[in-house]
Amino acid sequence: MSSWLHTRTSISLSLAMQAMQAALSYAESLQVKVSIAILDASGELLHMAHMDDAPALSREIARRKAATAVAFGVSTAAWEERLQRCSPAVRQGLPLQEGVALFGGGEPFQVSGCVVGGIGVSGASEQLDTQCAQAAVRCVEGLLASD
Repeated sequence: MSSWLHTRTSISLSLAMQAMQAALSYAESLQVKVSIAILDASGELLHMAHMDDAPALSREIARRKAATAVAFGVSTAAWEERLQRCSPAVRQGLPLQEGVALFGGGEPFQVSGCVVGGIGVSGASEQLDTQCAQAAVRCVEGLLASD
């Protein structure tokens, strides 16, 4: 293959479906109603679920959390602390960027330090959204480790 080309490893739909079920099951165990978005390594929507009675706007917020996690390769819950180390311009400007969600509930899926996808969860509290997303991350890590 040419050195001018780049290949990207990404999660499959099958893996996304397993991660989705892990997040949904965790949300059900917490008795919360959420929306969940799973994106591939390019930030494209791969799989989405909206639980009955979850807030309508949580769909788009979940997608934005996942997109932010994929784009930056870090948990969206980490941004409050990260922004404190940034210049005032970044602290004020980054949250205003379209499609960015800088609060908990978004987690990247990583393999050997490379982002292969991400998940966003919205509809419960920031802490519970994060826990649901982390359940999916644990599922993905477990399945990849056993492969």
